[in-house]
This record gives sequence, structure tokens and C-alpha cells, in this order.
Amino acid sequence: MTEQTNEAVVSELIGQARDRSSWEKRLEALKELEQYDTPKVRETIIGLALRDRVYAVKQEAVNMANRLNYTKDGQKIVLTKKNTGYKNSDFTKVFHQVKRDLELGDFEFELESFKEQFKEVNPEMYDVMQYEHKDGFDQWMENKYMNLPKK
Repeated sequence: MTEQTNEAVVSELIGQARDRSSWEKRLEALKELEQYDTPKVRETIIGLALRDRVYAVKQEAVNMANRLNYTKDGQKIVLTKKNTGYKNSDFTKVFHQVKRDLELGDFEFELESFKEQFKEVNPEMYDVMQYEHKDGFDQWMENKYMNLPKK
């Protein structure tokens, strides 16, 4: 491959690794980036290792950074405890916004339209919680919605 082709591939992979709406896409791109050693790739891997909210992506990035001997400020990168970075109040705020956008009543809930609007309003939160709850994601959303505090 030519240097120009490599740059285009690396740029595309970095873009995918920074896509906050799909943890699967970030994880796949991360695995591909390991074969390229450029400052931008190093920066991307370290960034995911330090800040990604999906634990699987963060864990892979930390492992990769350590395999490649990447450091942050001269320190080895360590895997911190699992934390999505969201509080209950964050969910409440977003769910109320989705409810308003869809003009739903207190006990109305249409799963598919709610999911679409939720993904549009906050794609990163949607992605993180979809990963966290896996098969129970729909049930989690419905429970959160039905237990929203009244304004």
C-alpha cells in the first residue's frame, strides 16, 4: 500500500474509533488501528483507554496501549473500575426530553419510536446503555420511563 492509501485508511479508522454512537464500530476500528504506529493512532488509542464509557472498548484500548508501551504523561495506563459516567438525573433529563418530543402521556410508551428518538437525542448515552443492558435494554428503557419522576 502507498503512504497516501495508508493515511486514508488510518483517517477512516480513527473516525470510526471516535464514533460515539456505536461501540461495536469503535471496538472493530480499535483492533484495526493496532497495526499502524502514528501519533494520531497513539492519541486515539490512549483517548479511548482513558475516556470511553463502554467498558469493553476501554478495556481493549488499555490492553492495547500497554502491549504497545503507550503511556500518558510517562505513566502506564491502568484500567479503572467500570463507570458509565451517567447518573440517574442524566437519564431522567433525557427521558423527559424524549417524552416531550414524542408528546407522550404519563402511561403511554411506544418502544420503537422511543428508541429512535432516544438515539437521536443522545446517541452516546443510547449506545452505552445498549451495551450495558444488552438483551435487557428494552425492558430497562420501559422501566426507566414508567418510573420517571413527575414534573
